[in-house]
Amino acid sequence: MAPGPPARAVSADELQSQPAQRGRVPGTAELSSGESPATFSSAQQIARLAELRPVHEAFAWFRSHARELEDLQLQVTSIAAPPWGEAERCAWLRERFGELALSEVQQDSLGNVFGIRRGSDPSAPYIALSAHLDTVFPAGTEIAVRRDGDKLYGPGVSDNSSGIIALVAVAAALHSAAISNRAPILFIGNVGEEGEGDLRGMRHIFQQPEWSARIASLVVLDGAGCDTIIAEGLGSRRYEVTIRGHGGHSWSDFGVANPIVGLAGVIERFTQTPVPATPKTTYNIGIIRGGTW
Repeated sequence: MAPGPPARAVSADELQSQPAQRGRVPGTAELSSGESPATFSSAQQIARLAELRPVHEAFAWFRSHARELEDLQLQVTSIAAPPWGEAERCAWLRERFGELALSEVQQDSLGNVFGIRRGSDPSAPYIALSAHLDTVFPAGTEIAVRRDGDKLYGPGVSDNSSGIIALVAVAAALHSAAISNRAPILFIGNVGEEGEGDLRGMRHIFQQPEWSARIASLVVLDGAGCDTIIAEGLGSRRYEVTIRGHGGHSWSDFGVANPIVGLAGVIERFTQTPVPATPKTTYNIGIIRGGTW
């Protein structure tokens, strides 16, 4: 994707230098003479940033490139990326990062892809923006992608092709609008988020001092919706349980204890486990496999 022409640069520091006498921020109270931008709430700061011309230019870039972004979303969806099989999609994202004027584009031993948008303060910690590259669909899944009107179809087109393209689009829009940033922005395409991947990509990243010591905050782009923001860290534990027995064949083993029947009883009992509402706690039994020859 070719970035658009540069516009006037602006940094978040400009927010702090804007005089309080500008008056009201839409939806907020009138500023008093003793107030400064540093005392604004998060909502007020976002509102003031949203007023800046380069930010409007970035929004305009999203609108004018919507069709191109949809094409890229279909393109990346067509690349199979089951857990532990994301290599081709990793290479695709690494190539896109290289086209977007990001520096130090690289890929680690697991396949996580990185690109950095340098900031004006090289000592500032990273603000990280990530999207997972794998899909929940196993290897061998037939992949057929298509556009029907304003809807896109394909296995993983939302989870998480939409997040991957949002990652690419944000980098491109920042470059096109020439929005400068004080802190460096670290763009990450991480592997192994789904199922048996067990968050291996992110776990690996935060085990490396190169990244863990420098990342101050992380925003994760995942799924199709843009009406919900989860502002808290989520923990995850995944388990594989194996039950073995002699039964199972529908004819010769009839009457012998069947491990799957036993497992079904365990699952039924497990679903009666009480869980706290705060912090929100959930569980799921996702896959059952059985039978040997």
